[in-house]
Amino acid sequence: MIFLKLKIDNLYMFKGAEFDFTYPKKIRNSTIEGEFLTDFPKINYKKVCILMGANASGKTSLGKLMCSINNYLLGREVDGIPKTIYDKNKNASVEITYITQEAKNIHQLTINFNQESLVSEIYKSNKLKKTYNLEKTLSKLDDSSPKFLYNKENKHNIENPGFKSVAYSMGYELCKKDAIWNYKYSDFENSNKLDVQTHNVNILESILKSFDNSISSVNAVTESEKNIDIVKFFNGDEVLIENGKILNPDRFSRGTIESIEITDFINFITAGAGGTFFLDEKMAYSHSEIEISILNLIIEKLKSNSQFFYTTHNYDVLEMNLPSHSYIFMKKDSFVEAIHPEKLGYTKNDRSLLGFVKNDVFGTLPNTDKIESLL
Repeated sequence: MIFLKLKIDNLYMFKGAEFDFTYPKKIRNSTIEGEFLTDFPKINYKKVCILMGANASGKTSLGKLMCSINNYLLGREVDGIPKTIYDKNKNASVEITYITQEAKNIHQLTINFNQESLVSEIYKSNKLKKTYNLEKTLSKLDDSSPKFLYNKENKHNIENPGFKSVAYSMGYELCKKDAIWNYKYSDFENSNKLDVQTHNVNILESILKSFDNSISSVNAVTESEKNIDIVKFFNGDEVLIENGKILNPDRFSRGTIESIEITDFINFITAGAGGTFFLDEKMAYSHSEIEISILNLIIEKLKSNSQFFYTTHNYDVLEMNLPSHSYIFMKKDSFVEAIHPEKLGYTKNDRSLLGFVKNDVFGTLPNTDKIESLL
């Protein structure tokens, strides 16, 4: 599925926050290929979204919420919602506009929760039309009548749905069951484990050698019945990876350890079909040049009808040759706010965009006054 628009209220530190993952018209000679639906070239969407902002500005929270939405659309219980409601005395809501390319549909789902359960659910869906551009497609969806409604007047004999979709339980296909997504967060402990089904030893060797030039080779042990890779160092040390599990990870640096998870993420993208991918500050311990090279690799390997979200603090990423709409800046005063540079007239990503960020035009830099007062 493709995220087009997202509205969040009273969850985490989001209050009336709106994210727009679309752009109005196709860019000629864009450095990102396929920022439109394969069968509907007039439907443009942001295939790459670089989320930037200070610490605690909501980047990771946004990813966690998006992952919860993916699970909710498949009818799964998202019982962690009560913990994320900011004002416990008020309802929280999410409105998600998205596309399922396989079904050739555009959807809009609006859901309200309180501390006990789902309160209401409104579901709309229209068939995509090749003659409609994005603006007309969204307008027709907004004007359409709901296909399904759940509220206190329309309970469908379900008194307490918990924190899962009533529409799904009533037979509405909100999302394909084989939808693909992969979210990796900075605050989750590194698993040090590779998915053996998507594992590619050549990618693993290239990335590990980039992070640690003392590695001489990475090879699969073909004579073993087990799935084993051996990482060899120039000084004779060895690290074994058996069935995806690193047996002696202490030999690696923190940055190299994180590269293992990045490798797994890249393998997942290259081995599968299109999907939703979210990588949250997994290169915080990486050199800037390595981070940019890996980002270029991920963007190059993205399949059609895919979407990649990446969070970072690294200003050098702004100098990548990406359209300005690829960047979303996030800041938090009382609540989180999303800033889309292309909507403020920054239609070209050149060095001026980096200058605007460094000069805090968007108000996204951290306030260091408290630290400086200790000097």
